[in-house]
Amino acid sequence: MTKTANYDMLIQLNEKVLNKALAMVFYNGFLNIEGEYKLIDNIPEDLHPFTQFRYKVNFKSEPFLDFRGEDKVFMRFSAELIMYAYAGIRIEFDLDFLVRTNIIFDLDNRKMTYQLKDVDILKIVLNDKISIHQSFINKLNTIMESVLSTYFAEVKELEIPLALHEIELPKMPDDQKLPVSNIDVKVLNRNTLVAGVDFFTATGSLSDVEDFTQGKEFYIGVKESALKEVYDYWWEHTTYDKSESFSGETSIGFDKAIEKTTDTLTRILSLGFLESDTDYENIVLKYGGKVALTKKPEFEFLNGNLVEISNLEFLADIHADMIADVHKELIFDKSSFIPDEATKMEDDITLKPYDAEGKTIFSVKDKMEIKVAKASGILTFNSKNNIAIKITEADFEFELQSKRFKFAKVAWIKLMDFLRNKIIDKIPEIVVSPNILLANKNVYGYTCGMEETQLTIEDEVVTFNTDIVIDEIKGATAIVPTYIANSKSKVVHKFDCHCVSDIAIENRVGYFVIYEALHSNYKACEECLRSYHIV
Repeated sequence: MTKTANYDMLIQLNEKVLNKALAMVFYNGFLNIEGEYKLIDNIPEDLHPFTQFRYKVNFKSEPFLDFRGEDKVFMRFSAELIMYAYAGIRIEFDLDFLVRTNIIFDLDNRKMTYQLKDVDILKIVLNDKISIHQSFINKLNTIMESVLSTYFAEVKELEIPLALHEIELPKMPDDQKLPVSNIDVKVLNRNTLVAGVDFFTATGSLSDVEDFTQGKEFYIGVKESALKEVYDYWWEHTTYDKSESFSGETSIGFDKAIEKTTDTLTRILSLGFLESDTDYENIVLKYGGKVALTKKPEFEFLNGNLVEISNLEFLADIHADMIADVHKELIFDKSSFIPDEATKMEDDITLKPYDAEGKTIFSVKDKMEIKVAKASGILTFNSKNNIAIKITEADFEFELQSKRFKFAKVAWIKLMDFLRNKIIDKIPEIVVSPNILLANKNVYGYTCGMEETQLTIEDEVVTFNTDIVIDEIKGATAIVPTYIANSKSKVVHKFDCHCVSDIAIENRVGYFVIYEALHSNYKACEECLRSYHIV
C-alpha cells in the first residue's frame, strides 16, 4: 500500500482539525435554535397558552466531534434551554445531548459535510427553583429530542471548510475546473478522517489504508504523476499570463564606489586641470519590472523537497533609477597633473560648490529574453495553499546595455547581482495541485493557515504533514479562560464550575476552546461538561 492508497491524492485529518472548524461555527452563532412546541393537538384555542411553549436553545460551548470508528461519529453539545410555558413562565435548563452524523463528500457540489441524523439527550437539569410537576420534567427528554431532531433534520448538514471544499486551480475560467472523477471518505480510527481523491481516472481504494499523520493534524500524499497531470491541465487552461511584476526601492551601499569613480573621471576628462571631491547622500535605488514565462518548463522531483527545472525561458523587462543628493567641490589646478610640491606657486583655485537634491545619477531600462540552461527550485505551499514549485536558482547572466553613468566595476557587478536576484525571485511559480485548504478567505468569519509543515519526496510520492491554525482563535486572548483544567487530576471544567475553586492555583491551566484541553489528554468534568465526557 502506497502513501496515497493508489489515489492521486490522499488526505488525512485529525479529529482536532474538525473540532477547530466546529469552533468557528459556534463562535459565529450559527447554531442558535428557537421556536414553538405544542404538547397536545386538537384542543380549544383558549387552552393553547397552557399546552404550548416557546423555547430557545443557546449553545454554551462549541460542539465536539467524537470519532468512535467507521460509521460511528457523534457531535456532542452543551446548551442552555430557555422555555416560556404556561402563559409566560420562564424556565431554564442545562441540556447535554449528542447528534449522530455521517461525513460525506458531495462530488457535484465539491464540498464535504456532516450529515446530521438522530439526537440523543444525555442530561437535562432544571436551574429554576419553581414548582413543576415531575411528569413534565420527565416529558422534557421526549420533547427536546423531538425539537432537536426537527431542527437538525432541517439543518441536515454542516459544511467542513478546512479541506476539499474547493478542489480548484488558481486563475482558471469559470467553465474550466480541474476534473475530479472520484472522492471516497472514511473514518479511519478514533482520531483520523481519511479522503482519497482521484482527478482524471479512479484508481484508489480505502480498504487497507494506513494512518500517515505521524502526530500531525493534517496529512497529504500526492503521486508525482498526478502533480504533473495537474500541471499540464493548469498550463493549458489557465487564463493567467504567467507573469509577475515587482517594484521597490533600497539603499545597497554604492556611495563610496560612485564617489571614487566620479572624481577620477572628472580629473581625466579635464586633463588634470579640475579636481573634484564628491559626496553622495541619501542614495536610493528605485527598481521594478516584470518577469513572464514564455515557454512551458519541465521539471523532475529530487529527494527532500528539491526540484530540477529544464527548458526555462522567460522575458525580463527591467528598469532601475539611482537617485541621490549630490554635493561637489571643484578645484582648478593650474599645474594639471604636475604635483603641487613640484611648483613654486599657489596653483589651486576653489570654484563654487555644486549642490543638487534628488538628482538622478543613473537610469536604465531594458527588456531581455533569457534562456536558462539549468535551474532548480523547491516544492512548497503557496499563499493560496496550492502545492507549487518556487524557482530559487537559475544559471544565467545578463548585462544592461543602456548605462548612463560610469560605475566602478565592483559597483556595477553589485547592481547586476541585485537585479538578477530580483528576477529569480519573481519568476512565476509552477502550480502543480489544487488548493488543499482555504486560504485568505473568510469561513464563518475565520481564516485558516498551516504551521510546522514537513515535506518529503520519496518513492514517487510527495507527502506533507502539518498542523492547522485558525488565525483568529490562535491570536485570541481571554482575561478569564472559558475552561480551567486541573493539571493534577487531568480534568477540565467550565470556568464557573464549583469544582474550580478547589483546584490549587499552581495546578490551574486555562484553555480558550475545549478541543485544546481534550487534545492535551484532559477529561471533561462529568458535571459541567457532561456532553464532552468520553469514556
